[in-house]
Amino acid sequence: MISGYLSSQQDFVDLINSYLFDKQGVLEIYLKGRPIELYVENGYIKGFYTETEGLKAEEINKKSLLLYSLFDILDNPSALFSFKNSLEREHHFKLEEPISAEELILQLQLAYQEFKSLLNLIITPYATIRVLKPFENMQNYEGRTFVSVILTSNETLISETRKLQELLRAGFLDIGQFSTPEAGKKIYEVDYVLKDLSIKNVNIFSVLESLVISKFTGFINIYDNYNNYELYIQKGKPIALYPHNFDFFDLILTPRADLAIDVVSMPEEIINKFILKHSNRKLISGLPDSFIELGKTFIGIIKSGFTGLLMLQKANERMYFAYDKGVLLASLLEGEKLKTCNADPYRDGFLVDLIPFEPMENFLEVMHLLFINVVYGVILRHSDQVVQSILYHLSSSDLFKVMEGSIYFRVDPRGRREEILSFLSFLLDVGYRILGKKKLEEELENSLHPYRDIFKVLEVEEYVEFWNEGAIG
Repeated sequence: MISGYLSSQQDFVDLINSYLFDKQGVLEIYLKGRPIELYVENGYIKGFYTETEGLKAEEINKKSLLLYSLFDILDNPSALFSFKNSLEREHHFKLEEPISAEELILQLQLAYQEFKSLLNLIITPYATIRVLKPFENMQNYEGRTFVSVILTSNETLISETRKLQELLRAGFLDIGQFSTPEAGKKIYEVDYVLKDLSIKNVNIFSVLESLVISKFTGFINIYDNYNNYELYIQKGKPIALYPHNFDFFDLILTPRADLAIDVVSMPEEIINKFILKHSNRKLISGLPDSFIELGKTFIGIIKSGFTGLLMLQKANERMYFAYDKGVLLASLLEGEKLKTCNADPYRDGFLVDLIPFEPMENFLEVMHLLFINVVYGVILRHSDQVVQSILYHLSSSDLFKVMEGSIYFRVDPRGRREEILSFLSFLLDVGYRILGKKKLEEELENSLHPYRDIFKVLEVEEYVEFWNEGAIG
């Protein structure tokens, strides 16, 4: 098995004409997030697989589909490939007449030139056709897209494309409706609502309130040279905070002048994959490119139906590839700014992370960590040195750690909610025994008061249900 990159038309021509001349197996090409497979025997392509553009397999002109699927390689060469010695696969479209590698290249180049000429007239192959004047078999054209006509025609792709040009120029056909080349495919975008704005120039509570009311989906990034917090919001509701640290709330209450804020909107389908960059449960973590064939990885993701995130890191940049069941949803480039991209994967000098999907919501756990620290602080203010020393040791576990008078999570708290609530109940019981119920309630009310505005703005009253149900005493 070999794999590599295609970065020019000549790379593709050389691969088909030279390497495959005496081989038998399947050439898999990963092109703009979709796979193309060619089954080859001794230089002849006998079968293939690619997307059917929404058409039924039985109505497709297989040879036309084969040529059409390879146009992107000539248009904007940027692909990964892998070749494996194997037999033809069941899902392959079988060509009635195998085509030699040389003939494939020749026909592909000719068909592509005719196709570009047609595009000059119609803008996009997904535009629908309107018949202006009657002609033979005009019923095969009215209301259909140009691409569906080309791929279902009994004529060759070249012949049908030329015919469409002639009908358009002679006034028999016109465009009924324009649509984009991605018609029928959902496009996911990333948009900056705010970018690198000093937090002193913005009312953070107004921003949060606006995002909640508008049912915003995306994330807020608050950062300086030392801190970088990302609050993930889905349909106006905060779902996760990374790192999982309650200090974030104090950062909002008393924002420093050196803090900056980004607000980035992102579709729900992408946000639940992008957040995986914070996961510690990785199939591959920080693997140098010298140990991995990226082409095989991309193709393996497709074939295995992988759902999750592939992350490549080089210098100060990161590339993210979000997948759902093997389908690439979006590729994102994070440097000075996060954006969608069609950039080539890095060729060398990068690190690889492969992260399978898992729920990453942790905001409830972080809220409870805040409550734990509120109770812990009250106890410390009203206890002697012996009690404080005992409590310090009891607060250190495989889940919690004590640092500079505050309690933090030692590890990822997801899935350990019962332990967290149990420890909170323990601290409340200690506080009750030291202060009594009334005094403890007063102290907790005073300590939580500064955070009430945050709870209200974020509409997270359900997260303080533990308190409302009378957990004290």
